[in-house]
Amino acid sequence: MTIYHMINWFFLFSFFGYLLECVVLSVEHRQPVMDRGFGHGPFCIIYGFGAIGAYWILRPFAANPVALFTASMVMATSMEVVTAELMIRLFGSFWWDYSKKPLNYRGIICLESSIGWGFLGIIFFRFLDGAVHSMVAMVPESYEPKLAMMLVVYYLLDFSYCMHLRLNGDDDDDSDTVGRLKVY
Repeated sequence: MTIYHMINWFFLFSFFGYLLECVVLSVEHRQPVMDRGFGHGPFCIIYGFGAIGAYWILRPFAANPVALFTASMVMATSMEVVTAELMIRLFGSFWWDYSKKPLNYRGIICLESSIGWGFLGIIFFRFLDGAVHSMVAMVPESYEPKLAMMLVVYYLLDFSYCMHLRLNGDDDDDSDTVGRLKVY
């Protein structure tokens, strides 16, 4: 896998994570939720990082569904804790809330989501990884570096702009209480 293929693969998983979040929250809240992720674009990069982690760390467990399920639960739940703690330190909040779900810790993690992450790890190795590699491989080789750089530059600009807004208290998304939950 070239670095460009990996970058495009990362952003495709980030996009699919965004779609997953929008669908799950739209069903859960019975209203459309389109604002998921840190930036304004349609990417939840924690899913891109989760895919990279699964690809490099969980691969040894891929043949054993029980071990893969458990390792996926631990890895993804740990990512949620670290991400939430980082967001709390930077912004005083994080953008999800499991506090109404049973067996949760500070609304940051809960058993229901951890179990979901375990199943998602199995789905990743059984279906998603190969399918996403195939989709990325459909990009002509000569365009792969251009697309990768365009996605990186777009995300860095969007991230920088959103970071500036949030650190200066100018978060233009304050009115949204479903897409980006404000938890203190």
